[in-house]
Amino acid sequence: DPGQDNALRRQRARAAARQPFVHAHMADAPFLSPHPRALAPSDIVLGAIWIAPGGGEQGDGARGDPGQDNATATVSAAIAHGVREFDTAPWYGAGASEERLGGAIAALSEEQRQPLQVGTKAGRLYTEADGREATGPFGGDLHALRTRVCTNDYSAAGARRSLAASLARLGVPRVHTLRIHDPNDNSNNRRGDPHFADEVAEALGEGGMADSPRGGPRVLTAEEWRPGEGGMVDGLRAMRDEGAISQVGLGMNCNRMPHQGVPEEIERLVKGAPQGTFDSALLAGGWNLLSQDGLATLQLCARCGVAVHVAGVFASGLLVGGDTFAYKAARPEVVDRARRWGELAAAHGHDLPAVAVAFAALPAVVTRVVVGMASPGQVEQTLAWVEQSRRVGGEVRAPLLGS
Repeated sequence: DPGQDNALRRQRARAAARQPFVHAHMADAPFLSPHPRALAPSDIVLGAIWIAPGGGEQGDGARGDPGQDNATATVSAAIAHGVREFDTAPWYGAGASEERLGGAIAALSEEQRQPLQVGTKAGRLYTEADGREATGPFGGDLHALRTRVCTNDYSAAGARRSLAASLARLGVPRVHTLRIHDPNDNSNNRRGDPHFADEVAEALGEGGMADSPRGGPRVLTAEEWRPGEGGMVDGLRAMRDEGAISQVGLGMNCNRMPHQGVPEEIERLVKGAPQGTFDSALLAGGWNLLSQDGLATLQLCARCGVAVHVAGVFASGLLVGGDTFAYKAARPEVVDRARRWGELAAAHGHDLPAVAVAFAALPAVVTRVVVGMASPGQVEQTLAWVEQSRRVGGEVRAPLLGS
């Protein structure tokens, strides 16, 4: 009946106008599951960035030290709730995150430690102000921590040096996954910088890095490349073949903000590396209710058989009651989108963070959801949202497709 068809179209148009804004090409995303996957605690990775203090200008900003006791209690709470995987990086707290996570693991029984998987990253090397490797405990001395010097290095040799330092800080014999971390998308080196060096090219074996002077980080210019040293991609593949690590990964931002996220660089790495190089990609910021900038990157990973561990599912705070988006003050239009998602969630009887978790797991290529948790209370709350996300149905998918 034409009248009924017109009425249905008007109803859908009104519904679409009320729905939150999403990626314009979302309807071209057949890789979305019909319903959110029922996530288990074992599908959640604890991001250990927030259990440590910030590393200052040579790290991930300035924030206070929550202490080792808090880190130990947070990790223990996560394990009690069924979490088995943990993510960290030298960049997080200039090595302090690895140290805090290692201290927490050391406090566990052998039976508790046995099933755990720890992943860390490579690409930034830390030395103390006097040039020594930054592998010793910082002992709660934030001043000493924030005088550590960061040098970017995406060579094969840099990967081995980074892993050795990480193992020393973690106090463990090996890690499960080692990831290439943020080449061409970090505070030491971005396109447009006066001394920009193509770190993706270096990781793929097309360049090298210079030693850093004590005054601060330094990357090689194109004229200073030392060819033939081998890139981080080859180095990680070799380490996996040797059994030093179990999996090779990458960890990058896949949103598209002026200060963060270059999805094209991720795609260069995935396409430029030999098939089968990457077991997984930890992609942050570009796949959540407020940003789908990473859609094409997720689709590429699906085509290439690279599992995605999605991070930034709460948009750095705005979807859990905060006021930041991508680690900056949220713009009014983004706040409005979050409000509308909250209204949709409430209309279906869900908490907004639970819907955010369910959304993260919509693509079949997503095998893990990474959430930064800073305290036992945050662990308990996050796992409650994960449990609630199991009851979120197709209503989270319908607005994405305009149905």
